Amino acid sequence: MAEKKDDAAEEGCAGRTWSELEGRLPACATERGSFMAPFEWTYVAEHPYAKTSKTHEHFAPTPFRHPPYSAACIPFRWMLRGEVEGNDQQEGLAAQLMLDYRQEREPELSFENNWIQERQNQLILLDTFFSAVRLKESLCFFYAKRTPLADDPRRVIVGVGRVLSVADSVEYRYTVHTKDAPLRAMMWERSVGHSIRAGFDDGFLLPYQSILELAQKDDTINPADYVAFAPSEHFDEFSYVTAHVSHGAAISGLLACAAALQKIGNLVPGPWDKALAWIDRELNRLWKMRGPFPGFGSALTALGIPHGNLIAYDIAAAQAQAGNEWNEDPWPLFEKVLEDPGVLSPAVAKEIGATFKKTWAKLTAERKALIKLLSRFEISAEQATRYYQPPLREKAKIHATDAELIKNAYLLYELDRTQPDPIPLEAIDRGMFPDPVVRDRHPIPPPSVLDDAADARRVRAFVLDDLELAADAGHTLKPHDWVVRDVWGREVRPKCPLTIDVLPVVEETFGPMVQRVAMADGKEAFQLVRYTETKAIIAGTIEKRIKGKRHAATHDWRKLVDAVIEDETRRQYVLGASRDDKDEDAARTEKAAALEEVFASRLSVLIGPAGTGKTTLLKALVKLSEVKKGGILLLAPTGKARVRLQEQTELSDGQTVAQFLLRLGRYDGSTGRYFHTGEEPRASGYMTVIIDECSMLTEEQLAAVLDALEGVQRLILVGDPRQLPPIGAGRPFLDVVRRLAPRDVETIFPKRGPGYGELTIVRRQTGAVRDDMLLAGWFSGRPTDPGADEVWDRSAEANNENVRMVRWSTPEELEKALIEQLKIELPLDDVDDEKGFETSIGGEPYGSAVYFWPKMAAQGSYPAKDGAAAKVEAWQILSPVRAQLHGVDSLNRTIQARFRRRVREWAEPDVYYYRKVPKPFGPQRILYGDKIISVRNGRRYKVYPKPEELPYIANGDMGVVVGQYKTKSLKGLPWKLEVEFRSQRGYKIDYFESEFGDEGDGAPLELAYALTVHKTQGSEFGTTFVILPNPCRPLSRELLYTALTRHKDRIVILHQGDVRDFRKYSAGYFSETAARLTNLFEAPRPVEVRSKDDKNPRFLEDGLIHRTRRGDLVRSKSEVIIADALFTERVKYHYELDLVGSDGKRRSPDFTIPDEASDVTYYWEHLGMLYDPAYRARWEAKLAWYRKEGILPHTDGGGPKGTLIITQDDERGGIDSSWVAKLIREILHGR
Repeated sequence: MAEKKDDAAEEGCAGRTWSELEGRLPACATERGSFMAPFEWTYVAEHPYAKTSKTHEHFAPTPFRHPPYSAACIPFRWMLRGEVEGNDQQEGLAAQLMLDYRQEREPELSFENNWIQERQNQLILLDTFFSAVRLKESLCFFYAKRTPLADDPRRVIVGVGRVLSVADSVEYRYTVHTKDAPLRAMMWERSVGHSIRAGFDDGFLLPYQSILELAQKDDTINPADYVAFAPSEHFDEFSYVTAHVSHGAAISGLLACAAALQKIGNLVPGPWDKALAWIDRELNRLWKMRGPFPGFGSALTALGIPHGNLIAYDIAAAQAQAGNEWNEDPWPLFEKVLEDPGVLSPAVAKEIGATFKKTWAKLTAERKALIKLLSRFEISAEQATRYYQPPLREKAKIHATDAELIKNAYLLYELDRTQPDPIPLEAIDRGMFPDPVVRDRHPIPPPSVLDDAADARRVRAFVLDDLELAADAGHTLKPHDWVVRDVWGREVRPKCPLTIDVLPVVEETFGPMVQRVAMADGKEAFQLVRYTETKAIIAGTIEKRIKGKRHAATHDWRKLVDAVIEDETRRQYVLGASRDDKDEDAARTEKAAALEEVFASRLSVLIGPAGTGKTTLLKALVKLSEVKKGGILLLAPTGKARVRLQEQTELSDGQTVAQFLLRLGRYDGSTGRYFHTGEEPRASGYMTVIIDECSMLTEEQLAAVLDALEGVQRLILVGDPRQLPPIGAGRPFLDVVRRLAPRDVETIFPKRGPGYGELTIVRRQTGAVRDDMLLAGWFSGRPTDPGADEVWDRSAEANNENVRMVRWSTPEELEKALIEQLKIELPLDDVDDEKGFETSIGGEPYGSAVYFWPKMAAQGSYPAKDGAAAKVEAWQILSPVRAQLHGVDSLNRTIQARFRRRVREWAEPDVYYYRKVPKPFGPQRILYGDKIISVRNGRRYKVYPKPEELPYIANGDMGVVVGQYKTKSLKGLPWKLEVEFRSQRGYKIDYFESEFGDEGDGAPLELAYALTVHKTQGSEFGTTFVILPNPCRPLSRELLYTALTRHKDRIVILHQGDVRDFRKYSAGYFSETAARLTNLFEAPRPVEVRSKDDKNPRFLEDGLIHRTRRGDLVRSKSEVIIADALFTERVKYHYELDLVGSDGKRRSPDFTIPDEASDVTYYWEHLGMLYDPAYRARWEAKLAWYRKEGILPHTDGGGPKGTLIITQDDERGGIDSSWVAKLIREILHGR
């Protein structure tokens, strides 16, 4: 769809019916966008290779008829040669189903291709796929991949109905007579008619459009709460455009729809009771269709019998032919088949010989019990084999005996959670609790049988699954009552009736999987055992090292810092810096203090926002001879961060965390799982280990790294704990920082303590503190100084040096504004300047075009080239989300469509053999010269020039497509993408079309003109363009802070509506980090908080917020003391209420206190870091503004427009509550 989408044309046709468009249909027309159209329409299709391949040049445009209420269904997976033909490790569909597919029928193509091309092969596969559909019986689920409803990778179910018709396949037309066509082929689409109609008599649609409209009016409505997500455990069944949906997946999908409709009924009027009744009828029917042994074919395969699923099919057909009902046990008939295979089709029957008969006869009762138990579950042949065959069980590191599995079938879920294709809990639960008719006819024998719905084995599995879901949300533990609530609320049948009364009865069985832990209030919580282990590793390491012997030295630390800074004249932010500058002197002083601490301590944290010079300090450290000679290891979570750390420290031994742990057996690339082993091998030979961007590390990642190291004398964790927390469980870096921070850290300077060094002064350039940093400081979670509020007005000024604010209202305005800002900042000659744009991303102009080259040394008369990838971090567009018109998918498409037109013509010329570059790759249509990002971890094997070690490309590595480009030396047409990554400059990494599936989910590369804020964490760009939509559900304090600190030079903020509306996210209520429950060093104390900006309460960690007795969230402990004193004295106040001056500028006093009795308004400002010259200067400017507005300090008797109360922290960084109370009584009560 991305290939054909024309945004401008679609906008011009808005509100018109397709019948009015005279054939100019939108891109969604061929993507089943008309499945609810009540009219017939015809689409003329062209074979995708008709203009680009000699083997297909005789294919003519072919009409395809779309009947009313139908969808053109394409089973893409069944058209992939790799899936059909299989490989050495796995049989393909052709072998599994014994189809007459023949590889030799496929034509030889002049380009790499993984699709089936030949008509007879296509028909065999298409006919086989659609033969499984039963008219008026089979259900059809319509789903979407990405929607404005939620920034979530799960599929969204749009509607469900019944299949009413399946049209015949259509053969392509040809420019020659059919009998003369050298190659014939079928269109893959077949029109499938469905039963969904407006009255919802036989199916339904979910009213997502209505939900979105309501959410636009009320930003407390989260559309994601009303979405029916397709079951994630059946992801592949809702992929490849059209796929078979198993009975179990259908049951899960309908349950999700029922849950969504029940919520929707409270917001949107509609016939939802009718839809719910239909769902209930279909669920009853599905349970019966599912049968008592849905995994029978998989079980036969696990036994080692070839084509087990085909045998199961033949046995079911024999039962039906004999008139037996659906509720029959297939195992007795299987035993008869072993005696007489004549029941089976001849091709299948020959696979069963005397050996299998003897094998079955000699199986022990226990082995037969296990295989029959496995057949009760809707699991794959691979999953069944993994558990039935002990060698494969051992290889998968599944430690359970046959007897243990028989006794507790839920172990199949519990022990399979770390596998690449884990068995879902729902599959086991449905097998243990099938339809009552099945249970009565085929009772589960002991010891597998459950006592009841609250059987301890079942409850433990559901508690375990609930804790896994909590871990996905960032929590490493969960209170008992929350677990009880959420398990009870699961959409399963029967309900898992976990109550506070049942819990003590079943809890004694949790031991091997789940640990009981305590909350700060003494209440109990549950924690997955792996997180009790990560806690022990991390907390144990920190506590032991911080108490360990410190490294002694007599260096002049300030002199070392001065030397490094003066050697960095190439860095813009130190050009012209003078040691006499007070801020510069303070910056060097705090660096020297932190340098001394990270050198001396066996473990330390080095924290500070971007631009404070953390890597400058590290460079000074690694230059010390005693550090250098001990060996230094650099680690970072992403490839971008690793490269930057190497460049800034001028060291080469850097690795990503995944790369480092992979070779030490603590990272599984197939699942992305990090884990500790407590065993060898471990990395040695590094006495100093520096880990950068630690805020991105999960507990499992940090524990795995610590477990993998030995002989380390100096471990330094570097980062900014105010950024986004990691994607995964925990917030270990912040927890470690809190553990090591001195009690008076807010007020001391330099901010140093045992194992703790903090840098606070941003020195990206000399002079006053930059407005971009002041703006970011609002979202840091730290106290803002009283003068920092002026940055909101100043940032809106057109001539601001570091920040530009651009307002937009509609997506059309955003697109126009973004293009205009790119023109200004890159800069471009005009808004259509392709040449200038391509140069900005690393291209090199030559003649009338721009070309992209990798880094090259000078060769003869040809000068050296820096390589295109050298500029990938020059500028970057950021958005909080992927979906919607302000999301990165749409923004990338917009940028590519506007500025890459010339290259698209090169890739798709009218005459295919004139093609100069590879054709567009994947759903995002990646082109030569595109800026891209890797979304996979792993080594690449096709590299030029050949390196000594194969390059490891990390998820998040950015680069530019630098090839192929058609030259005289290139035989044939360009067929692959060659990418130069920022982390691998000078090398071309090959990517092939077969790696980019139609679905796009598995593509290794994505466009990177625009990236989500999460994707840019650990990166630093010259200029950033930050898109801020409003409302936007994913926005948080940390996300905004991260977005506002990704640039070095300049930031352009394109905000929807009033920019001040985003200031609310600076409050603790919107903290993503504080919402996580962890217990690394202390038990959590979640408290319920509310906000005037959101009607939904949240639970936040009490130690990470400042909450007053009235329930307000404020910015500092001192403000808590003042607010509580006002509350105690019954003084009404407003916190951070805007005050508009006569000059139109707005300021935000800490507290505004209107006194009706005296008709005086009091304004209270509390001061903190007056030792900071810049802080003091901003406060003095604000005080002058107050005076100009007629608001004078109470010590001056007040002013005509109000009285200003000023307090400040004492030398210990605190404030005396009794003194505040006395002040209130004297000034506000007059006593």
